Amino acid sequence: MDNSNKLAVFFDLDDTLYDHLVPFREAVREVLAPDESDLNYADLFYTVRHHSDLLWPKYLQGELELEETRVLRLELAFAEYGLELSRGQAEQVQAAYIGRQYTIEMIDGVEAQLRRFIALGHKVGIITNGPEEHQMNKLRGLGIDKLIPPEMIFISDAVGLAKPDPAIFEHVNRVTGTTADNSLYVGDTWDNDVVGALSAGWKVCWYNPRGRQPRTEHVPSHTFTNYQEFSELPLI
Repeated sequence: MDNSNKLAVFFDLDDTLYDHLVPFREAVREVLAPDESDLNYADLFYTVRHHSDLLWPKYLQGELELEETRVLRLELAFAEYGLELSRGQAEQVQAAYIGRQYTIEMIDGVEAQLRRFIALGHKVGIITNGPEEHQMNKLRGLGIDKLIPPEMIFISDAVGLAKPDPAIFEHVNRVTGTTADNSLYVGDTWDNDVVGALSAGWKVCWYNPRGRQPRTEHVPSHTFTNYQEFSELPLI
């Protein structure tokens, strides 16, 4: 087989392969039963993700414990959003949120695209930030572990590097025998996914279903809002 034109296609996990918003929304409803007349769950969750990204380096450096990181991001995000959240409530929301993350489903069209790249002989893998067992439980819950071999799954806590550091993408290239100029990353987060992968010399497909605006001058190779659009991109 001629591998000269084969891609290395790596996907983010959270909010790229499944909708992270669903377990979050249900957890908030269960614990807080908020007035939803003026509550935009997508914006609130985006704020949570933003604080998570800001706090994650402190967790990696040992300055924060994992549970403190998770609870603190909720407290900071809810406060920024103008909602009061006690420490106890934050802990309850986090527990309910975690409990729902292993019974999740792939976003419509994802599995077909994974299978398409695999069938065509491209290298397909996952690069995700987070605790190793937690992220693997999600991948098992989605059935992705049956599609993608363990040597093509890279989780920040196991690797010791995290997005947006270009070093994690460079590490993936070294370990998998791939090159940056033939590698494509698919992800939803501007700073971690778009900026991180572009900084490592990769091409990037930005999954942007909620119409977020770019945060820097970086330019993704492609932007798509659903996996039907993704399937029509001139990638292969």
